[in-house]
Amino acid sequence: MNINFNMRKSVTAAFIENTIRFFEQDLKLGKSTYHLDVYTRRGMAKETEARGYVTKVGPKSLIMIIDSSLDVERLVLTIAHEMVHVKQYARGQIENIPGRKQIKYWMGKKVRKNYFDQPWELEAFGKERILANKIFQIINS
Repeated sequence: MNINFNMRKSVTAAFIENTIRFFEQDLKLGKSTYHLDVYTRRGMAKETEARGYVTKVGPKSLIMIIDSSLDVERLVLTIAHEMVHVKQYARGQIENIPGRKQIKYWMGKKVRKNYFDQPWELEAFGKERILANKIFQIINS
């Protein structure tokens, strides 16, 4: 996977980059032909109630935006959650209909459910803590 980091140089930016690279390896995305652009937006969670998100912007192109003002635990959990979405796009599990962001397909079937009932969110919430704990073990060792 080709990943481009569009962040000001800082300790937080380096931490975000290293965390994303770790999850890229853990989720076995290294050979993916997708391109991921990563941005940070300080205070995003307060403005939008979202700590991060991933969206498809081209046939094999994704954008990830992460709130860089989160505490370390929330930051790692958010990156883990969003990297699961990256994996879902890269493996063709989730697909957006161009121009109709509210309609998504999961495993080839149209899904219209509340946020917490969407299968891609169930998987991301289910895996975020497992992935994040791997980083926390490294930090605490």
